[in-house]
Amino acid sequence: MKRTKRKPFLISLAVLAVAALCLTQTRPTLDELKALRSIRGKIPGSIVWSTQRHGTWQIYKMNGDGTEKVRLTEDREKNFYPVWAENGRWIYFQRNDDIYRMRSDGSDPQVVVRDGFSFDLSEDGQKIIHVRKVQGIHRILIRDLESEQIEELIPARVPEFMGKKLMYPTLSPDGRWLAFSSDFPRAWTIHIVSIEGEDLREFVYGCMPRFRPDGKRIAWISSGSHDVFVGTLDGTTKRPFEKSIPGRPHCYYPRWSDNGEYIVFAASPQVDPHTNDYEIYIKSTQGGDAVRLTFHPQSDIWPDLFLPGH
Repeated sequence: MKRTKRKPFLISLAVLAVAALCLTQTRPTLDELKALRSIRGKIPGSIVWSTQRHGTWQIYKMNGDGTEKVRLTEDREKNFYPVWAENGRWIYFQRNDDIYRMRSDGSDPQVVVRDGFSFDLSEDGQKIIHVRKVQGIHRILIRDLESEQIEELIPARVPEFMGKKLMYPTLSPDGRWLAFSSDFPRAWTIHIVSIEGEDLREFVYGCMPRFRPDGKRIAWISSGSHDVFVGTLDGTTKRPFEKSIPGRPHCYYPRWSDNGEYIVFAASPQVDPHTNDYEIYIKSTQGGDAVRLTFHPQSDIWPDLFLPGH
């Protein structure tokens, strides 16, 4: 009797087992426990992030090593995309279709921008750059938080982006350069342009750009592989920063620490944050493996790490 070949079947079972583990794992593996212990007490800052573990998006805070998780928002609104500001005094975040800020303990929520989304703050915390959809047209605006003066950067200063989708604007630390993602000439593509609208260049096929605090490098997500990449602003150096997490090939939401020594991000077996299990990771820019910080079957996304004294 001819023996049936079972190897492909066994491989399929193994793949399914790994996928099931990634989707349901709520406790660290032995290797993850070892990695967590290796950073315990060595990262003094605080991470804020957004989670869907309560049925709607809420914001949490934890220590930089993943300990002492605390819920900051206690409502039924959609709260996401938290960003540290003003030396840890405030957390800016998206609430439904508006941009808010609250104190580091979650108190005193205040609306900052109505009808604004996909935002970031200048390095000094004095300006906020965001997207607004006006009559179906995406526009990137910059607002002085003290004077409340608002200027349109794109498409006003770069008219070729009129009618194009615009997302994830971010300013270089010196305020001279703007990076953003667009569906032009293909989705998703990162562009870099001077704040005056000059020297426009197509930087890379990717999304979610973030400048390092010293302005010398930029991190982003590769649209082709969904890996975290880091490169120089002139585009001469582009290299993968993180693509090695077993079972979680989709990385998103990268952000530098204040001193540029860490990048926090989220990774998932699948892409959609609403239906799949993203978890928060931290990795040193000096090398080593990424360390998983959250363990929950619902998505944890948009991390930001604040390190006091930087």
